[in-house]
Amino acid sequence: MAYGINPEERYSYGEVSDADRRDFLKALGVIAGGGIAGATLHDLRAEVSSGAAEGLAEMGEAVRGGLTGTLDAALLNEQLAGLEESFELLPELESMGIPEQGASAYQELTTAAWAINDHLSEVGFFASAEENLPAFEPEHIEATTRQLLHIEALPATLAEIGFAEAEQTALVTNIVNSREQLSWWMATPDYPPAEAVDDGVVHEYVAPLHQRAAEGSLLWIDGLDHYLWQREPLVTDEMIGRGLWDTKTMLGGYYLLGAAARDLAAGDIADDHLTTLTTASTAIMIIGQEFLINDVIRITDDKRAPRNPAPLSR
Repeated sequence: MAYGINPEERYSYGEVSDADRRDFLKALGVIAGGGIAGATLHDLRAEVSSGAAEGLAEMGEAVRGGLTGTLDAALLNEQLAGLEESFELLPELESMGIPEQGASAYQELTTAAWAINDHLSEVGFFASAEENLPAFEPEHIEATTRQLLHIEALPATLAEIGFAEAEQTALVTNIVNSREQLSWWMATPDYPPAEAVDDGVVHEYVAPLHQRAAEGSLLWIDGLDHYLWQREPLVTDEMIGRGLWDTKTMLGGYYLLGAAARDLAAGDIADDHLTTLTTASTAIMIIGQEFLINDVIRITDDKRAPRNPAPLSR
């Protein structure tokens, strides 16, 4: 998938190149000097101002006010603890390589996230987010990413679930450097209706934007057990590695979304941070599934394993 610039040229798999750091900073209006090598989230925060952040607090307040049910902080806290354990299983999946027939190792990663997802759906969180937040307009991506860098707790939160410093940087820079893909994810009402054009949609059958991103991520992960087993002769170790980064990305996005909802339930999150974390976490989940499709699902001849290769590790 390529919308203008080839997205693969600016996507980081846990290690951010100096060129990608410069692209990220340039998109946020900063011309980087020579000290950009190895810059962490803390370093990038020093380079990028938080900006005026106009409207983010009002949007977050509207999301909170648009809920149709009551968020359960205890439930969310319990399921987030379960989701934390999923990150600990990722190294085992890398060692496993191709799942055995009938295995459920990837599906088990998403159990807690599905419980969070069901709860957010029940209380109208996704519907409220779609109604009160912009889709991925360039200005909104820029404003929320600036704010994301200035959330003090972000590096510690990501470290707790296993993202090393370089991976934390990749997670955030990928939001801006992959913004072409994000721009194609629209709010449901913005798609043309089915009766108007051939590729239009029936709006009542299409979930809100943030729900589509979240559930799409979980469904892609759930499908990997069977998909990888079924295509074992075509799959390379590089595909497994990249697919695991994409999976970790999606789970990381879901964790940030769930944590924001938990803090909202506890009355412990500022309205502008709610907007920022809801937008950023959704963007991260979208990016993860877009690249999972390229990295693992669509296996082209130039990427497939050679015929009669050495067997993959199990």
